[in-house]
Amino acid sequence: MSLRFLLGRSGSGKTATCLNEIRRKLQEEPKGNPIIYLVPEQMTFQSEYAFIHTPGLGGMIRAQVFSFTRLAWRILQETGGISRYHISDVGMQMMIRKIVEHRKQQLQLFGRAVDKTGFIQQLYDMITECKRYCLTPQQLRQHAQELEEHRGKPAEKVLADKLNDISMIYEELEKSLANHYIDSEDYLRLLAEKIPQSRYLRDAEIYVDGFHQFTPQEYMVLEQLLIHCRRVTVSLTVDAPYDERLPNELHLFYLTAKTYHDLREIALLNGIAIEEPVMLGENRRHQEAALAHLEAHYHDRPAVVYSEKADAICVYEAANRRAEIEAIAREIVHLVRDKGYRYCDIAVIVRNTEAYRDFIKTIFSDFHIPYFMDEKEPMHHHPLIELLRASMEIIASRWRYEAVFRAIKTDLLFPVGEDVAALREAMDKLENYVLAYGVKGDKWTNGERWTYRRYQALEGLAIPQTDEEKQYEETLNQWREMVTSPLLRLERRMRRAKDGRGLCEAVYLFLEELQIPKKLENMSKEAEEQGKLVEARHHEQVWNAVIDLLNQYVEMLGSEALPVTEFAKIIETGLDRLEFALVPPAMDQVIIAQFDRSRLIDIKCAFVIGVNDGVIPAKAKEDGLIAEAERQLLHELGAKVAPGGREQLFYEPFFIYLALTCPSERLYVTYPLANEEGKALPPSIVIKQLADLFPHLQKRVCGNDPLDAALTEQASFVTAPRATQTYLVAQLQAWKRNYSIAPLWWDVYNFFISHPNWSKQVQKAVSGLFYTNETAPLKKEISKRLYGKKIQASVSRMEQFQKCPFSHFASHGLRLKERTIFRLEAPDIGQLFHSALKMISDRLREANSDWRHLSKQQCEQLSTEAVEQIAPLIQQQVLFSSNRYYYVKRKLKNVIARTAHVLSEHARASGFVPVGLELEFGPNGVLPPLAFRLPDGTVMELVGRIDRVDKAESSRGVLLRVIDYKSSAKTLDLTEVYYGLALQMLTYLDIVLTYAEQLVGQEAFPAGILYFHVHNPMIKSNQFLQDEKEIEKKLLEQFKMRGLLLEDVEAIRLMDMQIEVGKWSLVVPAQITKKGAIHSKSSVVSETDFAYLRRHIRQLFQMIGVQIVDGVVDIAPYKLKEQTPCEFCSFKSVCQFDESFLGNHYRLLTPQDHQAIMKKLSEGKD
Repeated sequence: MSLRFLLGRSGSGKTATCLNEIRRKLQEEPKGNPIIYLVPEQMTFQSEYAFIHTPGLGGMIRAQVFSFTRLAWRILQETGGISRYHISDVGMQMMIRKIVEHRKQQLQLFGRAVDKTGFIQQLYDMITECKRYCLTPQQLRQHAQELEEHRGKPAEKVLADKLNDISMIYEELEKSLANHYIDSEDYLRLLAEKIPQSRYLRDAEIYVDGFHQFTPQEYMVLEQLLIHCRRVTVSLTVDAPYDERLPNELHLFYLTAKTYHDLREIALLNGIAIEEPVMLGENRRHQEAALAHLEAHYHDRPAVVYSEKADAICVYEAANRRAEIEAIAREIVHLVRDKGYRYCDIAVIVRNTEAYRDFIKTIFSDFHIPYFMDEKEPMHHHPLIELLRASMEIIASRWRYEAVFRAIKTDLLFPVGEDVAALREAMDKLENYVLAYGVKGDKWTNGERWTYRRYQALEGLAIPQTDEEKQYEETLNQWREMVTSPLLRLERRMRRAKDGRGLCEAVYLFLEELQIPKKLENMSKEAEEQGKLVEARHHEQVWNAVIDLLNQYVEMLGSEALPVTEFAKIIETGLDRLEFALVPPAMDQVIIAQFDRSRLIDIKCAFVIGVNDGVIPAKAKEDGLIAEAERQLLHELGAKVAPGGREQLFYEPFFIYLALTCPSERLYVTYPLANEEGKALPPSIVIKQLADLFPHLQKRVCGNDPLDAALTEQASFVTAPRATQTYLVAQLQAWKRNYSIAPLWWDVYNFFISHPNWSKQVQKAVSGLFYTNETAPLKKEISKRLYGKKIQASVSRMEQFQKCPFSHFASHGLRLKERTIFRLEAPDIGQLFHSALKMISDRLREANSDWRHLSKQQCEQLSTEAVEQIAPLIQQQVLFSSNRYYYVKRKLKNVIARTAHVLSEHARASGFVPVGLELEFGPNGVLPPLAFRLPDGTVMELVGRIDRVDKAESSRGVLLRVIDYKSSAKTLDLTEVYYGLALQMLTYLDIVLTYAEQLVGQEAFPAGILYFHVHNPMIKSNQFLQDEKEIEKKLLEQFKMRGLLLEDVEAIRLMDMQIEVGKWSLVVPAQITKKGAIHSKSSVVSETDFAYLRRHIRQLFQMIGVQIVDGVVDIAPYKLKEQTPCEFCSFKSVCQFDESFLGNHYRLLTPQDHQAIMKKLSEGKD
């Protein structure tokens, strides 16, 4: 029994010595005593590969490559102990989740954190750390008692509470596992116990390589190996044997020196013979003098300068992370294409993988660089995992829309062999229906047939259902059946399940009925056919992972009865922890290695990336349950736990040294200057250290654009076709802006254009440089087919055309519309207001009553009745769908009641009476449409509905006014009228005056156009209001109608018979002065001006009609001051209007004052 150390700095050949010794022994005596090569988990594959590819080695039966865990499996198979059921870390976390749910009320500190994302993972990590460092629940409880008894600081009390909580969960976990189960961390403890019984190890020779430090559990195993094995050889990266005392904590090799010292002490305590350490002094790895100098003097202070040119070392300074990875990809292509390297000779070493993962995947794919990322990828984005999570949520959350469609969009609910693309489109239509009708909860499951009508809100209620609607309704119900049937069966089985086994069986049957194995097999084959080998392996692994998870649940918790919600939480915890475990799918590929985890062998070129301050070297992190200060307290109490942030900082120079000395021929150190948001990222101190060591160090500045590079370097941007195409388009864009570009890029362009596989793609990309985002007019025949020979249009449609012709085309030509959502929108509220006021008016007419005779109580009663009758017809009964909407309905009743009360006050003060409510004009209306014949013979008819028309008898004859109810404040802007943006009110006035004889039996004169704001205002006052009349006056001020009146004192007095001379009317926007004249600031025009305005809007309609039939579809929104139609336009994503595009600009409209507009109209200047 002996211990031998192989010591040496990085590159001295320790691994090569171990491998060569083992090879020699295999060749000399192939069937001799066992040889075990014990390495870290991530190094096992590379080591086995190195043995297998040894020339002349017939086999390696005698030698085995093991990690600590794999060695435990081997020995426990021989000695017994493997009969216990293995619980993976996923199973452990499910068990912890169950324990935490049961003990939630007893936890002193962690009770509120139980449902926080990541808490179970952190708790599992803490318990794992306790096991690795041989801390028992009893020891944790003892340390907690010591803290409570002898110390009184708040921080110590918090730590005591943490230790009590952890020990409680830890102890219950141990009891649950005792004698039946074994987890990954228990293997090493059992291995240490079983080594004395192993005949396999008795004469074995052990080589331990690739480690820098060991946990207490691993030390226990090594101690037993020293005692019972023939010889143990340990290789360590250290500069000298530290037999007497350890070096200073700041020493580069302090970490491995401490490991050497600890192993030596274990050997001495057990009386193991320690051979003379083998000190490998020669640097065998680095053939380049600069790399050898770096290895020898990296940590020397002051720096030992390398005076010659260091061609083997290069620093890249990149504008951002994308530019950094693109520069690395270009260099890798250069190394493989021009320098004769293979991809497997190259490694990219990264610490903050999460910041670089997506860049590496995207950019390396564009450059056709095969790579293997040395990290486990979580499964939670896989369709099967998402299906399970969504299905559990559906049952737990009573069929919420989001959960149902998360399950649907996995595609795994579709029958095998069906057209997936067609079913996806069908599911989009189903989703549209569900969103429009507010389907959730028992609407999915109550068995009642879904109904479908194309009507909107109150329209079309009396129209019978068409055959098309019936057919679509039948299809909808078939889709619903396809989706809900398997989920309903799952829910019923889970509700009936008596214990955990029954719940897991329900999930398994659900997956089997959906033929998930068959679907995954098809997905794997499809991925493999497309060359996506990693994705294919993912599909193969995920089924086994899910089945293993269910098996583990049944094994641990199968006999326990749990509510479905708690079962779902535990399964969710397990699903979150599932990971894909992959070996490299090919041999010749770039390794993406983690900075302080991966073990690399025979790497010739290494890129150490993201070398920024705070990353390399890393800042101390406090991301666990136990903070840095608390770890220090535990050390003081004699508890040995994992190194804290302070200790890790001491180890950082060693790991940086290992990364920098990893390659044998070329080293690249790269860093970005900014992140994706443009925030500055300062370079690491490592960059300065390299500059001090190598004054002539190469430093390249890397940008995203070839224009940033010198002409001699631009050829390096010509690599893989897809990546080069991107650079080519950028160059041509610069050329288009009159920048000069290198002739090289015209050669690249000619290559692509003449290449059969790339010409179409490049032509399409280049055509984008000349894209103007302009539309061509529609051909006459197309326009006719879209709009017909007879155009029936509303006034709002005409306004929409004037605001932006393309918006009109999208809405009325293509008939695009936004997805209907089950919620109360502004148009729904407006419709309710209009319908309620009309209903109240109809009731009054039936009762031979009038608005002026209504009391406040009657207004409230009529408003309540109207809203209750209309509410079920609004937006699929949305006002009855939730408590919030019940509250909204009550508020709407109050608004209608207040409005009705004000309307009754207006009626009492006015000489006008209503002659029409919701007055329709059009082919089937009370009044005929306003018709125009366009030059090409097309007839255009304006149709619509007028909210209210009032009349009054004056000395001149009948006066008519139009009132429009608005749910938001609105005024009439003559500038908007002039430009055709606000045509509605004047059109309505023109119609009632044109057809006055049909409406009132004689010719009539205009009295005005007014907006009535339907709302329930808050009265504002600077003083306390006690008088009820004063309050009423303040209220009427809030309801004053806005608009345009006839410049006639009699007409104004008829509108407000209570108007006081010298004061503004409370009803209309006018004032009569003490002299009996109309105030200059009143909103009035003469009868002649009304005529000019009516003539102007008719001319506008004629012009708009001509443009519609001529196929005008310009993307030309207006801009009036800061007002544009784009802000609330539904078609922004369709037109993609952008002023940065050539040809995209606003139609700038100049504001006009009242007098200027009327002057232009009187002169006929439209």
